[in-house]
Amino acid sequence: MYYGAKMYRATIKALVFMLLFASCATTDIERIFLNANLEHRGIRLKFHNIPEGMYKEPFTIPFGSFLDAFSGGKIKLDAYNTYTVGNYEKDSAGSMRGVTNFIDPTSRFKDTWFGVCIIFDDADSRKFMLKDSRGDPCDFNNFRIESVILLPEMDQKIILWSTHQNQSDYSWGDFESEFFFYQKKGSLLKTGIVADREKRLWYRISGDYDTIAALTDTSRTKMELFSSIRNYIGLPDERVYREVTPWHRLTIRGRVNVRYFHHEKNGFWAVVYYNGCSFTRRDGIKVDTWDTGGLQKVLDTMFETIEIGNIKY
Repeated sequence: MYYGAKMYRATIKALVFMLLFASCATTDIERIFLNANLEHRGIRLKFHNIPEGMYKEPFTIPFGSFLDAFSGGKIKLDAYNTYTVGNYEKDSAGSMRGVTNFIDPTSRFKDTWFGVCIIFDDADSRKFMLKDSRGDPCDFNNFRIESVILLPEMDQKIILWSTHQNQSDYSWGDFESEFFFYQKKGSLLKTGIVADREKRLWYRISGDYDTIAALTDTSRTKMELFSSIRNYIGLPDERVYREVTPWHRLTIRGRVNVRYFHHEKNGFWAVVYYNGCSFTRRDGIKVDTWDTGGLQKVLDTMFETIEIGNIKY
């Protein structure tokens, strides 16, 4: 009798999973089974004013192991990354149905990212985030700007490497020699202090960085559904390639906002970063989503209304 009941429960679970798989997009499945829960770490985080054309439900992943691996062991942090990108629901600008806005060169959300990196306070994070690890973790003048900027760089490096998955005759050494992320020549790095809607102060860095677009060449790679960025951004088709080349040069234009949240057990830094981009199409037309596409104002509003803090038990 017990064995029969056990088999019955297992069968029901299997059927539920099959129905769930059949009725959900792969992004929903991964969010259900793999999304990390920041509430278990005492963090309250919610995005508001997410525009049409971006995933309404963000993804949350443990980020420390990625930072460790992609920095060659130089960055060791207890960190999580919560983010959203362009989805399949077309906004007024995007025209390529069937591909995500993240890789649609006609969408204002092409290569757009809105993320929040949570870095928990410990000895390693203080060495990384602060000029003086024994100093005040809230002091904006004590922040290491180069470390803060390194976080979106690592993000770009991670997703770009993912687009080379299963590419034959291509090694990590090849990727390391090709990857770049540097401040655009002639541009200025702007810093300042801004307030969100709750009147909390943040240290802001705004700048333009040249890098490589996370646009794979499907004739040379095979990005797996659940082990690459394909799950979120999908794959390009010939319509995309008619507009832009795989792995084309790209200028990320955006902001990084950072502040420290005090707590007796779970003190943490929140690094909110988001960007639009500029790039040149195959026909020579230059595209700028940050200024002319109006993305700066949209993403600034998302930042200003973000709900973040420690959970009060």
